[in-house]
Amino acid sequence: MELEESEREEQLISLDALLEILGNPTRRMILSKLAKVPHSAPELATSLGITRQAVHSQLNTLIDNNIIEDIDPEEKRGGKYRIKSNLSVRIDISPDYYDIRYHTRESGSGADIKELKDLTCSIDYSKIKTAEEKLIFIGDQIRNIEKDILNLESNRRELVNQKECLILELKDIMNNQYKQKLVNLLKESGLSEKNLRTSLNLSEEIFFTMFFHPERYFDRININELLDDLFFSNMDRYERPQKFGSVKQLLEDLSRLMGFLREDDDDWFFNF
Repeated sequence: MELEESEREEQLISLDALLEILGNPTRRMILSKLAKVPHSAPELATSLGITRQAVHSQLNTLIDNNIIEDIDPEEKRGGKYRIKSNLSVRIDISPDYYDIRYHTRESGSGADIKELKDLTCSIDYSKIKTAEEKLIFIGDQIRNIEKDILNLESNRRELVNQKECLILELKDIMNNQYKQKLVNLLKESGLSEKNLRTSLNLSEEIFFTMFFHPERYFDRININELLDDLFFSNMDRYERPQKFGSVKQLLEDLSRLMGFLREDDDDWFFNF
């Protein structure tokens, strides 16, 4: 079977590294300060009330992961640091849903960079003469944007709740209509009790993984992407082919049971 290349965007930092970095409160405080004003290591140590050695340790971690940079590395007494990457993390975890999405890129790159002239308020802003009036105008614009963001977040929470509700219904359908049929089908392969439970769990994980993100698997179910979603890319080069074969076989079993999953020449498609 010829496989598609994964279309997922290459990230500047791995998710594991990003979560570890943001999980440290000192690093979060450093990033909060640097987002407002560039600081030197001594300034950060004084402001945070910790030793310079501790600050340098955290700064080195942030530098090694390409999150901050020294804007004056030739300064003998230590330059100032600023953030050089844009990071975004969104996490949804509930009893019936799991989703973590993140985005990283170096600042100043990408087509989504906005400048003042690109904003709809730029014409009105250009007519303002005094600095004080400009500050008031900018403050009002930021406040309005913040209100819009809060409304979007509220709408998003409602949509996630709706998605969870539908996934819960999927679980009921799986348990009441398909689970015993799937068990009977797997038993035909002569699996041991332990392997039967493992295969049943993996089959259900495959089923719900595809419904968590049907847009990812709508046109064609890329088994390599499915493996990454199931096992988080945590496989060596010898384990992946074995897992690939297991998932491929279970997809065949699911397609035999369920009309929404269509097989065509060793490929699988959502039949929506």
